[in-house]
Amino acid sequence: MSNYNITVFLEARTNVRGSGVPNPVLYVEPDGWHGSGHIALQMPNKLSPEERVKVAEAFLKGVTEWRNTIVGEVERERSAVDELAAAREEIARLKAEREDGEDQ
Repeated sequence: MSNYNITVFLEARTNVRGSGVPNPVLYVEPDGWHGSGHIALQMPNKLSPEERVKVAEAFLKGVTEWRNTIVGEVERERSAVDELAAAREEIARLKAEREDGEDQ
C-alpha cells in the first residue's frame, strides 16, 4: 500500500467500533450508521499479535492527541468567552457606579 488519501467529514453522531480475530477491523461510520457508508481499516493475517497491539496503540495515541488538542482549543475558547463576559459585567458595574455618583 502506498499513497491513499481520503477526506471524510465527521459528524457529531460518528460511530467508531472494532472487531477482533481473525483479522481485526476498525470501522469508522461518519454518519453514525452501520451500513454502506463506512471506512474499514483491517489488519492483515501476517501481523503477529504484538504487531496488532502496536498498530492499535498507534491509533490510540494519535486519536488521544487529536482529542486533547480539540479539548484544549475548546477550553481556550471557553476561557476567552468567560473573560469577555466578566469584563462586560465589570464595565456595567462601573457605569452603574458612575451614574449613581452623578445622581448624588
